[in-house]
Amino acid sequence: MSFKLLLTDVISPLGRALEHELERESFKLLTPSAAELDWADAQSLQAYLHKHQPDLIINCRGWEEAFYRDDQASLVNTARLLAQVCATQEIPLIHLSSYFVFGCDGKVTHSEKDAIAPLNEAGRAFAEAEQAIAGLPKHIILRLSWVIGAYGDNLLARLLSAFLAGASVAVNRHLRGAPTALSDVARVVVAMSKQIHCGADNWGVMHYCSSDACTEDEFAEQLLQLLIQQQLLTAEPSITLDDNEPTDQPLSAILGCRRARDYFGIQARSWRPSLLPLVKQWLHNREQMNAEQ
Repeated sequence: MSFKLLLTDVISPLGRALEHELERESFKLLTPSAAELDWADAQSLQAYLHKHQPDLIINCRGWEEAFYRDDQASLVNTARLLAQVCATQEIPLIHLSSYFVFGCDGKVTHSEKDAIAPLNEAGRAFAEAEQAIAGLPKHIILRLSWVIGAYGDNLLARLLSAFLAGASVAVNRHLRGAPTALSDVARVVVAMSKQIHCGADNWGVMHYCSSDACTEDEFAEQLLQLLIQQQLLTAEPSITLDDNEPTDQPLSAILGCRRARDYFGIQARSWRPSLLPLVKQWLHNREQMNAEQ
């Protein structure tokens, strides 16, 4: 019998990356349309799950929107709904979360056991969603660091837009992270799903980020040097350093990934080899958008 997997979002960049990776596998992938499932209605979700009986749910619904001002409702409401229905129907759940749940505790690397103390609305929403999920007997809460990609609004896309416009870019030397490509996140989620399918019984909070940490200004400098080497600049951008320590977000997005490694054998990868392909894909996407306008 095929392993049925429900993916809650295929619209956002993260959802699209997960769908792309999952479609390569032998899973029977469920991606309900708005006509099939109303995510605001518990009865609709319960009926859909009862009809299709997925073996595992991967939830990234509202993940990207949660970082924007006053746009956290989808993340929290979906987590609450899934917690309620998955408990009734005993369905395992992988829920995507973020380093934003942490506070200014001075730690360079956050472990899975560290206390959460969110500093802003996004962090509080991720924490609230985690708390809703945490009561399920079979769940994985997978926290991520800086997620970068050729689609959507992320650090890489923002820097590319500014650099190619010849703008001055302000970056902070106190913010540290481990840039993690969307495709790398998808690789990890698929690896976990395959092992759950094969009987893995490891649950709880886990972390994943790339193996290569850097500050925000170091990442910007690396990207700028790559653009120069590839002769992709048509104007002269500049980097300005912001030396103030932000108080509205964690200074470190570096995550200790011990549990993902020990429980699932997942090895972290560096973001550096994927930087040029991501830049080329972003440029290709921009060309396509310009051609369509």
